[in-house]
Amino acid sequence: MQVICDPGGFPLWVSDVRPGSTHDLTAARELVLPALYPHAARGLPVLADKGYPGAGIGVHVPIKHQPDGPLHADNRCYNRLITALRAPAERGHALLGRWRALDRVTVSPHRIGAIAAAALVLTSLDRGTR
Repeated sequence: MQVICDPGGFPLWVSDVRPGSTHDLTAARELVLPALYPHAARGLPVLADKGYPGAGIGVHVPIKHQPDGPLHADNRCYNRLITALRAPAERGHALLGRWRALDRVTVSPHRIGAIAAAALVLTSLDRGTR
């Protein structure tokens, strides 16, 4: 499931769930990245985790540790910045994950997307009442 969050970490959109054999980057290329590329080309950064190397223009991912030694201080600093800036998106995942219906889901992947969409609606309604 792919999630897009606002800068404050509130989830705005969730994708349908892909079969378990679909890599995250493949799902992102199908569902999310085509809509984000035009904005990234104009300078809006897209932040992702280490699972998205080579995602394309404007997608910033942490630099992976190389086996030949520790990362350079500049690369460690870059990784810390990316991680800190991604923290609100992790909050968005946590907001959706608090719904018991998404905890240890064992139904068909086709049904999980509907459950995730319902969780997004409930999260939005919950946000509006506070």
